[in-house]
Amino acid sequence: MGLSQVTGIVFDIQRMSMHDGPGLRTNVFLKGCPLRCAWCANPESQASYPEPMLRAGQCIDCGQFLETCTHCLPNWRGQQRNQTQRIEIDERVALCPTGAVTWTGARRAAGDVIAEVLRDRPFYGDGGGMTVTGGEPTMQPDFCAALLQLAHDAGVATALETCGYTQWAIFERLLPHVDLFLYDIKHVDAAPHRQFTGVDNAPILTNLQRLTAAGARVRARIPLIPGFNATPEDVAAIAKFIAYLPRPVQGVDLLPYHTMGKAKYTALGREFPWVDHARLTDAQIREMATIFAAHGLAVTIGG
Repeated sequence: MGLSQVTGIVFDIQRMSMHDGPGLRTNVFLKGCPLRCAWCANPESQASYPEPMLRAGQCIDCGQFLETCTHCLPNWRGQQRNQTQRIEIDERVALCPTGAVTWTGARRAAGDVIAEVLRDRPFYGDGGGMTVTGGEPTMQPDFCAALLQLAHDAGVATALETCGYTQWAIFERLLPHVDLFLYDIKHVDAAPHRQFTGVDNAPILTNLQRLTAAGARVRARIPLIPGFNATPEDVAAIAKFIAYLPRPVQGVDLLPYHTMGKAKYTALGREFPWVDHARLTDAQIREMATIFAAHGLAVTIGG
C-alpha cells in the first residue's frame, strides 16, 4: 500500500491558520491522545474513534424522529458505537436542519488530506506549511508519517505538535520529515504531572532531550495553567530544564489558559473539569515570560 492510501482518523483541518508554527499554516488535527489533561481545550481530540456531538442550543426538536436527539443523547456517550447506532446517528446528521448533530472525527486517506493541504500552498510563502497536531499525532504513527512524508515530497514545510508521550522509535521514524517540533512541556515535577494529566512525565522529558541532541529544530510550548503550573517556582523549573537541554531550542511559546473549549464538553455530554480556576492576568503572564527570558530563552506569548 502506498503512502497516499494510508488512513487515519482526522477531526479537523484548519486552513489559513496563523498559529501552530511559522507563517501561514494548514493544521491537520488527528484524533487520539494518551493524556487526559484536566484543562484540555479540545476534548473531542482525546478518544481515538469518531464521536457524535450535539449542540443542544441549536436543536429545534424538528420532529423527524420518534425520540428527539436530546433524549437520545445518553445512549451516544463515551464508547464506540455499534453498526446500528452508527447508522442511526448518520441518519440524524444527514437530516438535521440546523447542524446540531455532527460527527467529530472521520477516517481519511493521507493522499486526500494532502490534496486539501496543497490548496493552501500558493499562500505559504517562505515560512508557512503544514502542521500535524491533535490530540497526539504519534498515536497514529503510520498515518502521521505518511502525511509528513507526502508533504515533504510536495515541497511543503512541516511541523509536528506533540505532547512528547510516545516511544522514541516513533520520533526517530518521523524525524527526517519534520522541519519543526512544537513540543509541549507541562511540568517537570512528576507528581502533579501524573495527577492532572494521567501519565508520567519522564518519557516526555527524555524524548525532548533526545530530540534536541539529535539536532531537531524544536520550539517548547508551555501551557500556563492556574492551579497546575502557573507559579513562578514551577515556571522557573521548566525554564531551567529547557535552558540546559543538549542543544538550544528555537524559542519558547507561552500558551495562557482559556475556557474556549467549554462548549465542546457540553456537546460531548461531559463536564468541564477545570471550572474553579480563573484566567491569568496580563501582568501574571508577563511575569512568567520574564522568568524564561532571564534564562536566556527567546519567549513569545501565544503560539
